[in-house]
Amino acid sequence: MATQLLVDIEQVLHELCAERAIPVESVKFFGSHTLGTAQNESDVDIVLVSPGFEGKDIFQRAGMTKGIHRDLVKRFKVPFDIVFCSVSEWVHGSSPLLQGLRRAA
Repeated sequence: MATQLLVDIEQVLHELCAERAIPVESVKFFGSHTLGTAQNESDVDIVLVSPGFEGKDIFQRAGMTKGIHRDLVKRFKVPFDIVFCSVSEWVHGSSPLLQGLRRAA
């Protein structure tokens, strides 16, 4: 079940992506905030899935998303861990990381 914090974060994340012309396929949350076990020091774990990341390497994605992490931390005063993922990676990715994220999200 999504808490109001996660709803607010998703809305702001959509706004930040729109400012950068990054289309958002979906925003997935995982980790302690979704399990209801978050503590004061817990980070918010996010997978941002976008068709805009197709064919882009990590450096290109970092350029596209520059400032998003900082803006979220500044706005919500909590740490974030964000994975930027293309649609094909999310649907077909076979790395252990993506398999685990799909199960957790």
